[in-house]
Parts: sequence; structure tokens; C-alpha cells
Amino acid sequence: MADTDQPNRSPDAKERSRQQSRAISGKDAAKGVSGKPDRGGPSSKSAKGPQGKGPQGKGPQGAKGQGGKPGGGGGQRPSRQNGRAAGAAGPRRSSTALLTWGVVGLVLIIVIVLVVVKLTSGSSSPGTAPVSQPLPASIAQQVTTIPASVYDTVGISSPTVAVSPPKVLKGKPPLTFNGQPGVFYMGGEFCPYCAAERWAITASLSRFGQFTGLGTMQSSSTDVYANTQTLTYAKATFTSPYVTAKLREYYSNVQNSSGTGYTVLNPLTKTEQKLVSQFDVGKYTGASTSSSGSIPFIDIGNKALVAGASFTPSILAGLTRAQIAGGLTTTKNPVTRAIIATSNYMSAATCAATGDKPASVCTSKGVTEAAKALGFKS
Repeated sequence: MADTDQPNRSPDAKERSRQQSRAISGKDAAKGVSGKPDRGGPSSKSAKGPQGKGPQGKGPQGAKGQGGKPGGGGGQRPSRQNGRAAGAAGPRRSSTALLTWGVVGLVLIIVIVLVVVKLTSGSSSPGTAPVSQPLPASIAQQVTTIPASVYDTVGISSPTVAVSPPKVLKGKPPLTFNGQPGVFYMGGEFCPYCAAERWAITASLSRFGQFTGLGTMQSSSTDVYANTQTLTYAKATFTSPYVTAKLREYYSNVQNSSGTGYTVLNPLTKTEQKLVSQFDVGKYTGASTSSSGSIPFIDIGNKALVAGASFTPSILAGLTRAQIAGGLTTTKNPVTRAIIATSNYMSAATCAATGDKPASVCTSKGVTEAAKALGFKS
């Protein structure tokens, strides 16, 4: 209401009118829309690959999420200030205005506290996909340069944690990539079984060549063996004079828009898709049905197959990447024994594909023991 003078009114009456017409300023509490947690995706065993095993061909569409939008402010400010002489005491605020400002202040404090807690919290909400970072050089060094004495001491012995050997293929034409014996891996970043297996794959292949571009990763927070710490091959390359490795993280750790699976990260080539369709089936992997493919799936030169984890991911529960990698020189460590025994099996199958090259690896005690167990050597 405008503060104008009117005729035939006393000064006291005008002052009372001025006080009663003061606009009360206030702001409503900011209202945020909390994003609902992502629903849990399929377990690793149920997430099938291409051709009838999970998303077909190109895979599911990318997940689209919308963040919450903060709510708008409350009441408008007065259009102008009440006029008063310089140095004169202003009119007393009404009790309603003071109460409104008090409520607004309390709400703002609560909102600020909640925002600070959210930003400083070390744990992510359920369904939040981790973001891959370059694998720390110290961890990469520890997992790719395990001493030969560790492989020879462990061999294929893992008394605490059972290790399943690869399935041996017989009478199949050699798998080759670019004129070299080939190793093919298909997995998913969300998959806890892939998370466990990557430690052994990385250790084994590092005996034949060199990795670059390894990244950090953990399995899905909504799957079994949640948040298993691992690494990822999504941006990695492997070079070797003996073997060519095609390492595909087919699935990401980001759920699709319907929440029924995971988006495709590294699509397969036609050759790789044909390989999965042919060998990631019960006839070769030992699965219960002829069409029940699983990840991780590894074909080592068409000499041996791995379908599913070689050991349970449960032994990695609660361990950081640094703890897992740092223990790989301790031969009595149950985690180390499971990883190294698996690696010796994989190395023996790779040696069968490369014609026992390099000799420093293929004639070592640990690999020889694994080769005999698999029937590659008598």
C-alpha cells in the first residue's frame, strides 16, 4: 500500500496507518526434489551377452537420469522502503514478521547442513555408478610385476579358497587376432565375478606383455558382493610380441533407462560376437543349459575357456584395491593364493596357444604344474 498523506487526519492516525500497511517480507524454504535411488540390476550370472544372452546386438539404450531441481523462493520483497527522516527510529516490526524471518532462518540452516553432509559424505547413494579414474601407478606396478617366486611357490594350491580351473577345448582351430594367438575377454563393470577375475587376468597377461590405460572400478552397489574393488579394461590396451588380447567391458556400471540392466560400454565386433555365440554356451562351459552364457567369459586361444569367476568374490569383501594389490607378494595370503593359482592356470593355457613362448614363463614351476593339471603336459 502506498504511504500517502490524506486530508483531515491527525499525525497519530497517519502514523498508525503507516505501520499497519508495512509489507511483510519472507521467503519460503527451498524445496528440493530428491532423486530416487536406481533399482538394482541383474546379477552377473543373469546378465547375458549378445545373441540371446542379455541385451541383443547393440544393447540397451543409455540411462537417462534427472537431478532434482531446487524450489523457488517465497514472497516478494516490498516495492519500496517506508520513508522516514534520517536518524529517526523506524517503526517496530510486527511479531508476525519476526516469526517469519525466524522460521526462514531455521529452514536455511537445516538446508545448508544437509547440503554439507551430502557433499562431504564418503559413501554414494544406492545405485550410483562409480566413475573410473586412472589406476594408481603403485597398484598397477604391484599387480603387473608379481615376482616369479610367488607364482612358483603358490602353483595351483589354494587350500582356503577353492579355484576352478578353465575348461579345456580339444580339436578346435586356433584363435588368432592380427596373426597372433588370441585371448578374448568379455565382461561388465557392474559384475562382481568379473571384478574378481580381472585381478588374475591382469596378472597372467602381464607375464606375456604390457598394459596401459588401466582404470579403477568397483562392482555394482546393488548386486551380490556389492562394491567389489577392481580395475577396468574399458580404456586399456595390451601389447605383446606373443599374444593379442581383445578385452571388452561389454556392460558399463550405469543402469539403463528402464532399470532392468546395464548400458553397453564396449560393443563387440562381428567376429567377437560370433565367438561368444559359439562358445559361451553350456556345451563348452558346463552351464546347465545350451543357451546360458555368462560373464566373465574368456577364450584363451581356443585352448581353454573360463565362464564365470574362477573363485568367489566374497574373499575380496571389505578390501581396498591397494590392500589386494599390496598382498600379492604374500604367498600365505588366501586372496593372493586364489589370484595366483588362477593366473597360473591362465598362463598355462596361454602357453599352449603360443607354443610355450616365452620360455621363462612357460617352463616355470607354477605354470608347468598348471599345464600338467590341465592336460597340456604329461
